Amino acid sequence: MATNTFDAVLQRFKNGNTLIQAWSDYSPPNANITKAALTAFIPTVDAANAAVESTGTDLGNARGVRNPLVFEIEDTNPTCLETRIRGIVSYSESAPDNVAFTTSAKKVKSILKKIRPKYPKKAPDAPRGGGKSPMEKSFASAVGQGRAVITIITKLGAAYSPADPNLSVASMTTLVDLIETENGNVQSALEDYGEANKARFKLYKGLQGLEKRRSAILKYLGSFPGLKKSDHYVEYNQAIKGT
Repeated sequence: MATNTFDAVLQRFKNGNTLIQAWSDYSPPNANITKAALTAFIPTVDAANAAVESTGTDLGNARGVRNPLVFEIEDTNPTCLETRIRGIVSYSESAPDNVAFTTSAKKVKSILKKIRPKYPKKAPDAPRGGGKSPMEKSFASAVGQGRAVITIITKLGAAYSPADPNLSVASMTTLVDLIETENGNVQSALEDYGEANKARFKLYKGLQGLEKRRSAILKYLGSFPGLKKSDHYVEYNQAIKGT
């Protein structure tokens, strides 16, 4: 496990707190680092870590339902939107002497080329879970692209009668409506995950967060006889560093 993960940092903070709770001479003037305050603070951080884990799982589950509906994932989801649009192109191109069909084929093919747009990489310093990622933009665009294809094939009228029922206007409409619903579920889960991350970040990095408390504790312990060489300071410093 990486030494700087949120859970690892908290565990070392807990180890330091175990020492503090056993010291009878520990009585700091800072209300945020009293024994009682630390005892109350640690469970809130545990809960924040759990919330990020839980909402992250929910987001993964929502994407797991939505993603196969839209893009081809090797040969595992043959009825996804992308595969269906490829089938519609092939069907429309099967009547080269039919102007309506060839025109439709060109329009649908142009949409197919847009279904996997390339976006610039996410900035390395961008907040985790913040904003709408390029991937989410691609899925959001897929709904509009699907509806555009439906409009094109609907105009072909009764002449449009593919052998694969998945390519029908009705089936395409059902699929695109479902994708729109699942996009909403993913967006909701993404927002929950982002909020959980922000709440946790505040508990670690905020003005009264773990890092500030840890620093204040070290400064307080550095006032004991021997200063930074005092037993309390050395033991606590080793505990929070994991050494």
